[in-house]
Amino acid sequence: MPHDPDTLLSAAKQVRKPAAAQPSRFDLFEQAPAGYGLLDENGLILAANRALSALLDLPAEALAHEPLARFVFPEDQNVYARFRRGLAETDSPQNCELRLEKKDGTLVWAHLAGTATPGGRDPSASRVIVCDLTDHKKSELFLQCLHVVLAQVNQAIVHFRKRDELFREVCRIAVRYGHFPLAWIGLADPATRQIRPTTHAGRDEAFLKAIHVNVNPASAFSQGPIGQAYLLNRVVASNEADPAFQRSPWRVEMLKHGFRSLVAIPFHLDGAAVGTLNLYADGSYDFSDVELDVFKRIGNTLSFALDCFEIEKSREQAEAALRESEARNRAFIRAIPDLVFLNSRDGEYLSVHAPDPALLAAPPDTILHRKIQEMLPVDLADRCLAAIRAALESRTLQKVAYELPVDGQTRRFEARIAPCTPDTALTIVRDVTELAAPAPPVRRRKKTSV
Repeated sequence: MPHDPDTLLSAAKQVRKPAAAQPSRFDLFEQAPAGYGLLDENGLILAANRALSALLDLPAEALAHEPLARFVFPEDQNVYARFRRGLAETDSPQNCELRLEKKDGTLVWAHLAGTATPGGRDPSASRVIVCDLTDHKKSELFLQCLHVVLAQVNQAIVHFRKRDELFREVCRIAVRYGHFPLAWIGLADPATRQIRPTTHAGRDEAFLKAIHVNVNPASAFSQGPIGQAYLLNRVVASNEADPAFQRSPWRVEMLKHGFRSLVAIPFHLDGAAVGTLNLYADGSYDFSDVELDVFKRIGNTLSFALDCFEIEKSREQAEAALRESEARNRAFIRAIPDLVFLNSRDGEYLSVHAPDPALLAAPPDTILHRKIQEMLPVDLADRCLAAIRAALESRTLQKVAYELPVDGQTRRFEARIAPCTPDTALTIVRDVTELAAPAPPVRRRKKTSV
């Protein structure tokens, strides 16, 4: 770190080199790349180099004998007071970050590094180096905003279940928390091969009505940031100085509305790009790799949400189809006048349909989860079990004809047993008593003569 002018001059005289090679104290002090100043015990500026004058936008003469505290932003005065107190009370170097205010009200983020100057002409003086952190702080704050946007988008996909509602919320989040003046989402139309805006937030709605983004790879109009983001399926960020920005057919319209930077974020469905989230900024920014990574994560979050929506849509369609199938099957069953049973491989009754309960050996609710062996005579139960197993093993229809006494009358039945699942069989039992009974004789009337 350079010393005060007297010390610098003394050190320069002790170095035995040709005079032409000796840097003068003026050069070391004035040409330093960072702001450099000397402060007295009251914090008044004794000397300021060119970099400090440029940082505060005042000539060195105007800074002389002015307190540096005059330029410290009011909210950061406590930070500066601790910095000054550390210089006065300790021999160790002091550091802090604060905001300095120029005469026009512009704020500059600065890093101050200071130490006392023992042995100099004024032992109570302090040396202070002032480095401009404005660009770094802007980048840091912008990155924080992007992480807030990412967090808010993640929350949005939990709360919103419809695509258009989510799109509106994402645009609102980008404008509110990312401080982008305009955010819009567009979906690609396979027929026209254009990306058409579906929703937006921010200003300049008229701008969206004036543009048409082409995503035909063979077209020269698809070489702008949005077209390339979609076609390459990656984030494309550009400003007015970038070739991608210059190739955009809508650059004149963008500049007319004050947009000098654009970030196009593709999102996909099942791995294929389907649209882009487009964020505009008034300034001409060079986005860092870290910032581009956050933009990519925002696009991945949108893609994840779309995949989830598609899975949910497929599930709802499958459930609707299942409900329709079940309703249709129930209607079929209700229309069947026969007894219908669903039996397991071991003969357990899993379901019973009986339009005429009088044909059952017991009420339907008492038959459920009991076995054939408990409800039918032994020999008939064995025949039915054998038919069920044969139907399941051969996957073919089996028939069993039998007679049972019902209300003191012997009735004839025909059972048709069909495999249902690997371990269940559907049995339809029809009362064929009337069909099997002989038809009554037909009486013929005798012919009579008149």
